[in-house]
Amino acid sequence: MSVRRLRWLEVSADYRCNNRCVGCHSVRDDGPSMSSHEVAAALVAGRRRGATSLWLGGGEPTLRRDAFAVVKKARELGYERVLLQTNGMLLAYPEVADRFVAAGVTEVSFAIKGATETTHDRLTRTPGCHALLLGGIAEVKRHGLPMSGDILVYASNLDELPLMVETYSALGLARFSVWAFSALDQGDRDLSTQVPKLSELARAVVRAMDASPSVEIASLHTPPCLVPESHARCLFHAADLDLLVVNPGGHSFMLEQSAIEGGTYVPACDSCTARTRCGGLRRDYLGIHGSGEVVAR
Repeated sequence: MSVRRLRWLEVSADYRCNNRCVGCHSVRDDGPSMSSHEVAAALVAGRRRGATSLWLGGGEPTLRRDAFAVVKKARELGYERVLLQTNGMLLAYPEVADRFVAAGVTEVSFAIKGATETTHDRLTRTPGCHALLLGGIAEVKRHGLPMSGDILVYASNLDELPLMVETYSALGLARFSVWAFSALDQGDRDLSTQVPKLSELARAVVRAMDASPSVEIASLHTPPCLVPESHARCLFHAADLDLLVVNPGGHSFMLEQSAIEGGTYVPACDSCTARTRCGGLRRDYLGIHGSGEVVAR
């Protein structure tokens, strides 16, 4: 049996974070963690399968004491791209940004939850987070590295999406990935009201694209049937990345196999011409909003 070749390896070595974002179920300071040896082994295994791009996620990867060494090791192994996905708080300190650049980070993606301090700090539940985010962006810009944004869309910040794209693109971010908030694995917390309707999210993405036509926007969890053909360039298909996710405890999976990417189809999907390029819907989403929005193309 042949082993699928990779382009990307994503390593989320632990789930520690200096934010406490609304709805984040994975953050645990005492949770499972990969050792430096395990991370290094994952890097080697990824290269053997062809990966040349590394995505450092979490949790918050800048909190790891071995973060600089991991980046340096990745570059020594031949990873051409090292993407640091971060809330940007520690990068606001010049000495930290300097060390990540010296180690070999090639690009940075910032986690964004609002265009304003009020919205961003409310959803990160971290006073002062927005100011540090802006500081981190300024430091990375000083080094001239490519910057992008990961925008997590809740029902409560949905209307702010076009302004988020406009605001942060003006600061130098060239690309945005739009993530739909999920209520999966929330335990006894009912955050269903924070899950945005995908039809409304699609309309907000269209407004953002129209307002900032030169900016690249990818809507990660929006079914093709909800996006006008005129704006189909925003559609994202997880399998195209050839990305393997590695988590603590030896748990790994291809990105498109994640429950966050969807995986559930409804009867209307059966005759849809876009089925092969659609990740489906999340099971939690169907339980909250149903499938009435889905119409086969």
